[in-house]
Amino acid sequence: MNQDFTSYDAYLERYRLFYDEEGDERPPIMSQEEFQQRFDLLRDSYQVYQQYIDMGQVEQGSIYYQSVINGLENLLAIADGTDNFSQDIYGGAI
Repeated sequence: MNQDFTSYDAYLERYRLFYDEEGDERPPIMSQEEFQQRFDLLRDSYQVYQQYIDMGQVEQGSIYYQSVINGLENLLAIADGTDNFSQDIYGGAI
């Protein structure tokens, strides 16, 4: 797999791997511009999530993760259960 998960090419590769069959749950392939906008939003969302954790608001962070980050990761085909932005996540928030 492409090691630079931030690139559009890596997204296309992940998309083909994760959504290998057509179906109702498969989102359409994003344009490069759409990808970049959503990827930037995901990066910002991880920062907000980290702020919740830093303030000790683990439960609110978990809710935010589930309601915002999880959906973005699915759209970007990177919902792999790892912290792709190398945030210092602690406290069992996920």
